[in-house]
Amino acid sequence: MLNISKVESILSESDKLWDGMKRYKRIMDSLYWTDVSTDRDFQRTFNDFFVMRSRKSEYYTIFYQFLEQKKKEGTSFEETLDYLKGAEGRRELSFSSKLIHVINPNRPIWDNNVAVQHFGLKLPGYGVDSSTRQTEIVRAYYEYCGRFCEYVDSSEGQAVIRLFNEKYPHTGFTDVKKVDFIMWVDV
Repeated sequence: MLNISKVESILSESDKLWDGMKRYKRIMDSLYWTDVSTDRDFQRTFNDFFVMRSRKSEYYTIFYQFLEQKKKEGTSFEETLDYLKGAEGRRELSFSSKLIHVINPNRPIWDNNVAVQHFGLKLPGYGVDSSTRQTEIVRAYYEYCGRFCEYVDSSEGQAVIRLFNEKYPHTGFTDVKKVDFIMWVDV
């Protein structure tokens, strides 16, 4: 999974990590203090940090209206996946997981590179019928969540978190996000 010496190296050369942490903190700190459906600065920061590009403006409108609507009450992965499908007709596992994570930072973000490299999971292909693909996406997401959280709770995951905390105490980030940052830089 993660080599501890690699984690130490990532933390010692942390320009990429530090920049990402600042942008993530800005998103999380402002989420409940702004109307994300209209705050263009929040949206630009979110889109840049989570690499949400090349979508029609209608997609962003729907995405941020849904986030604003659900940020206090929460939402399920399935509801988010279905709702966002209405924006472009595509099931977006990664974008759905990002919205879920911002609402509940204890849920990991699906990143194709992290999923493959660290957990051996792949996004279901487009060559299957729509309902089968939906089922496979939901299954893949929950399997990813399970494996990710098992890793966070493992002795190796706890060592990663300890090293992160030594370098960056008092971030307020969840353990899931700390591990996510390291895995993201590692790919």
